[in-house]
Amino acid sequence: MSIKKRINAIQRKISGFRTKLLFAFFLCTLLPLTVIALIFYHVTQNIAEDKIMDSAILSSDQLNTQINDRIRQAENVADSIQYDMYLLTREDRSMDETLSSLNNVRNDISLFKTTFHFFHIYVFLPDSMLGSHEGLNLLPLSQMRNYTTADTWKDTQGTDSTWFYKSDMRLPFILSEDRSPQNVIVCGRLLQNQSNNKIEYSYLIFLKTAEFSKSLSDTFEDTGISSYLVSKTGQIVAHSNQKFVGTFLSQKEASILRENYPKINFHKNSKHYHVMKLDNGWYHVTEIADTYLSENTHILLRTIMVTLLAALPATALIIITMSQSLTKRLRTLSFAMKDFSLGNSLDLVSYGLIPSFADSRNYDEIDELIITFDKMQNSLNKKMQSILDLSVSEEKLKYQLLQSQINPHFLYNILGSVQTCMTLGKPDTANQMITDLTRFYRLLLRKNSDLIPIKDELEICHLYLDLEKLCHNDTLTWEILAEDGIENFMICRFTLQPFLENSIHHGISRTSPQIHIKLSVCYGDDTVIVKIEDNGSGMTPKQLDELRRTLKSSHVDYEKHFGISNVNQRISSPSFGNGTIQIESIIGEGTQITITFDQMEDDEYL
Repeated sequence: MSIKKRINAIQRKISGFRTKLLFAFFLCTLLPLTVIALIFYHVTQNIAEDKIMDSAILSSDQLNTQINDRIRQAENVADSIQYDMYLLTREDRSMDETLSSLNNVRNDISLFKTTFHFFHIYVFLPDSMLGSHEGLNLLPLSQMRNYTTADTWKDTQGTDSTWFYKSDMRLPFILSEDRSPQNVIVCGRLLQNQSNNKIEYSYLIFLKTAEFSKSLSDTFEDTGISSYLVSKTGQIVAHSNQKFVGTFLSQKEASILRENYPKINFHKNSKHYHVMKLDNGWYHVTEIADTYLSENTHILLRTIMVTLLAALPATALIIITMSQSLTKRLRTLSFAMKDFSLGNSLDLVSYGLIPSFADSRNYDEIDELIITFDKMQNSLNKKMQSILDLSVSEEKLKYQLLQSQINPHFLYNILGSVQTCMTLGKPDTANQMITDLTRFYRLLLRKNSDLIPIKDELEICHLYLDLEKLCHNDTLTWEILAEDGIENFMICRFTLQPFLENSIHHGISRTSPQIHIKLSVCYGDDTVIVKIEDNGSGMTPKQLDELRRTLKSSHVDYEKHFGISNVNQRISSPSFGNGTIQIESIIGEGTQITITFDQMEDDEYL
């Protein structure tokens, strides 16, 4: 094969619809997908970091609330002991009252310690005071220096609490079999006489630092997050890592906190800080390392990228499969359209083109194109046949149509009824009949166009039924129903009267002396649906089958069923709404006529 032929073959392939479709799919799918993936990567990283930060901060805030609750619990107990100490140290108390107060203090201390799980509570009384040397809960003030220093109380005013850290505290064996030293957080109060600066009493509530450190470590198990409590002096009193308890912040760390507080959240030296002040004046600090955020976000981002990379081949395969399916149907439709010729209907089933869905709402554009082509060829063939039929029977149809519109027998009955009324001395009734008959024929002859509004067709029906009722006395009743706004659509002129006439003339019999007709007009799917129902004598299965065959043939039967077949042929034309007629009837129960046609509008009537 020459180079020129090779180039031409390549050009034909490139210019093919499927190649263009594939190129469009890849261009509109893979390129945006790649751009979106890059943007998504960046955005997801920021969102993931924010989510991790938010989660850590939320946990820190919850922990902060828990620690504050514990601090307030100790303060409340201190308030309760304060009242007991006030009663115990009153100077006007008798010996019995003093002993009773000592007993109350012991009981309250024991109750508070057990209830609130404190490590211990010590009350320090003047050395000369009764009970000060008890040794379990009550100690002399001279021993207070074993638990505090002179600086402990320097910032204390009145009966305010002071909080400090103490390491390696042991309890007497009688209080605890565990002789191991404990690091404790102490809530203390002291009452000093302002006149002589003499200490009247003091008491200390001890809480294990391990209790706070465990809460910190349980909340932040990952080593990338550090959480600790730090006192005003910079001493770490509890930490998620136990080895740091009792140590002091480095000068650099203390400087960072000092320079940035009262900011709650800030970033410094590759760390995110979340700092909250506790109710006792200490600080709860949570440090989140940048490496922790990156490690956790990279896991998520790697998962997303692997998913996207795995999705690309699947997307390409789906695109190729879909393009092949679409182009195959279009290519088959193209061959079918080439085989089409006027007067020769193509069987699209044999081409495999008829949609498999029963519901037209499931059709895609190609299905609609196929259906449109099928309708087009059927419509062209029907129009061609219609032209041939009309050229032969035009004059005869005009005559038969005029004859069906002007029924001599009907007119004779009306005029006979008028004469009877005049004879019986009922000129008002006779006059009404003549007036209705005049309106009927005036309206009928005035509407000489092929399409008229549904409201005019219903008016013709109403006048016709009024006239028939005069002939049939009280044996005829009816109701006409129409949905809002539907009266403005167009209908083929003189469509409904033949069916009403059949319902009356063939429905009334000895077994059905009275007849009720219900005419309803409602919306369909882009169509108008007219139903005419009666409770007359109905049709036999043979009569019904014969009438259905006449309707299916779409030809006018001049011998029988002329009115119905005439209407059927007229409304089945695309110019009159592609209408269809369905008939259901049960002998002795009645007949139902369903007429369906496209919604048609005319600017003159809108």
